[in-house]
Amino acid sequence: MDGRVVLLWVLTLFFWGSSPLLEKVALKAVSPLLALAVRTGVAALILVLVALLTGEVREVQELSLRNVLVLGASGLLAGVLGMFTYFSLLKTGAASKIVPLTAAYPLVTAFMALVFLKEDLSWERLLGILLTVTGLIILQKS
Repeated sequence: MDGRVVLLWVLTLFFWGSSPLLEKVALKAVSPLLALAVRTGVAALILVLVALLTGEVREVQELSLRNVLVLGASGLLAGVLGMFTYFSLLKTGAASKIVPLTAAYPLVTAFMALVFLKEDLSWERLLGILLTVTGLIILQKS
């Protein structure tokens, strides 16, 4: 991996790794729905401002209806429904246990990619899936 990719990876790990701590603190005082609304509202405002400032908002006219619907469905599934159920879980349990368990979503992605996108299943990928499942079982028993 080149330096830029490593930097992006490390930043992603930091951002995604620290965010649940903030969310857990906030969820002590508010409901999961309100927390999600505030979090998403702030993020949306920042994204709109960045899109305006960078000029990327001009590319909206190039989006097909299909792309808008697919991205909208993704936002609904992950950004609203998934985050609501995640916040609800996070409010009820230890962040150090909830976050890794919910981070097992790549298993669903791998399965669905095999079925719907007809991606290949290599021995290495199968081993990774089995190791992930094993890790989840161990974590669940801890």
